[in-house]
Amino acid sequence: MNLHYDIRTLDNGLQLITAPLHDTKAVTVLILVGTGSRYEDQRTNGVAHFLEHMFFKGTTKRPSTLEISKELDALGADYNAFTGEEYTGFYVRVAGEDFNQAFDIITDMLLNPLFQVEEIEREKGVILEELNMYEDTPMRIIHDHAKQLIYGDTPLGRNIGGTKETVMKFDRQDFLDFRAKFYQPDNLVVAIAGMGEATDWKNQVETKLGHLKGDADKTFVEAKDQGKGPHFRLVTKKTDQAHVALAFRGFPRGDKRRPILSLLVNILGGTMSSRLFIEVRERRGLAYYVRSGTWYFRDAGVLTASAGVQVAKIDEAIQVILNEFRRLTTTPVSAEELDRDKKNLRGSLYLGLEDSMSVADYLAEQALLEDSIEQPEEVVKEREQVTISQIQNLAKELIDSDGLYLTILGPYDDPKRFEKLLTQS
Repeated sequence: MNLHYDIRTLDNGLQLITAPLHDTKAVTVLILVGTGSRYEDQRTNGVAHFLEHMFFKGTTKRPSTLEISKELDALGADYNAFTGEEYTGFYVRVAGEDFNQAFDIITDMLLNPLFQVEEIEREKGVILEELNMYEDTPMRIIHDHAKQLIYGDTPLGRNIGGTKETVMKFDRQDFLDFRAKFYQPDNLVVAIAGMGEATDWKNQVETKLGHLKGDADKTFVEAKDQGKGPHFRLVTKKTDQAHVALAFRGFPRGDKRRPILSLLVNILGGTMSSRLFIEVRERRGLAYYVRSGTWYFRDAGVLTASAGVQVAKIDEAIQVILNEFRRLTTTPVSAEELDRDKKNLRGSLYLGLEDSMSVADYLAEQALLEDSIEQPEEVVKEREQVTISQIQNLAKELIDSDGLYLTILGPYDDPKRFEKLLTQS
C-alpha cells in the first residue's frame, strides 16, 4: 500500500501534511511539537508534560476546561495529548464535516492559553496523582528505572513526568518560557488525514497558523549512556510479581539497520509465537507478559526485553531471557522463521494504518524526526531484503555483556545475588 499525501513547508517553517482518505467518515488533526523531556534541565524536569496539561485548561475564547471539553464532546470527538522524550503531540479526531470547528478548538488551545495561576496550582495535584499511578504500575515504571540506569542523571534518563519536587515548584513563568522557546512554527508539524478536501485544510492552516513567526531552540544534550558494563539496578518494592527489564545499547532512529533490527526484535519477542513468549511463558510458565522492543532517539537507541515473572523464579527467568538473546548471536534463524516474521510485520504495518489517526501519526512522526517519509511499501521492501546473516551479524554487534543493562523491580534486598548471576552468565 502507498499513502497519498502532500507535504509542504509554509513560509514560517511550519510543516503541513495533508492526506485525504476516501474510506472513512472521520478526520484527524495531529499537531506535533519538536520538544519533550530531553529538552529540559534538572530544575525544569517535567515541565513539557505539565505544559501539555495546561493547554487544556482554558483559552481567551474558551476560558475553562469545561468549555473546551463540552464543545469537543458535543462533536463526539476523540481528543488527547501526549509527551515523550523528543516530541509532544495534540490531536482531535471528529466527523469530517466538523473539521473547521475541531481545528479552531485545537489551535485556540495552543495559541491562546490562559495559564491561570489557580489552574496551575490545582493541576499540580493531578500531576502528582499521575506520577503515583505510574509508581503503582510496576510493568510501566520498570522502564523508567531502566532508562535511568542506562542514561543516568541526564535529560534522557529522567522521568518524562518529572519528580514530585520539580512539579511542585513550577510557576506560570516556567510555562511561558518553555512555550516561547519551543512552540515556534519551525518546530511544528500539522498532519491532517481523513475525510475532507486538502485545499480546505490548507486554507484553514494558513489562516490560523501561517502568520506565526519565530524560531525554536532545537538544541539538546547529547545522549550519553553509562559506558562499559554490564550495569545493574535493583528497585526494592513489595510486589506479588517481579518485573525485569534487560537492555542492550542500540542505535539512533535514522540508522539504516532499522529493518534488520525490526525483524530481530520480532523474532525475539514481538509475537505470541516468538522465542521469548514460547520459552518464558509457554514452556516454563514463568511469566504472564514477556516482550521485546526498541527505543529510538535522534542520537541513540536501545534494544529491550521485559517480563513480569514469578518472584521465586526470577533467576531462572533472567537466565532464559539472556540465553534467548545470545542464541541469536550463535545460531542462525531459520528461513521459515524469518519468512514468517516478515509476513507478520507486513500485516501489522498495514493493519496499523487503517484509520485516520494512525495515518496522521505515521506521517507526522517521520516528518518531524527524520529526513524523509517512507511509504509503507518501501518499509516492507526493505524488510523483505533482510537476510539470515544480517540478523546474526547485528545480534553479534549489539548483544554483548559490555552493553547489557539489567533492571529488577520486586521484593528483593540483595543486589549481589543478581550481580553474581550476570557475572556468571
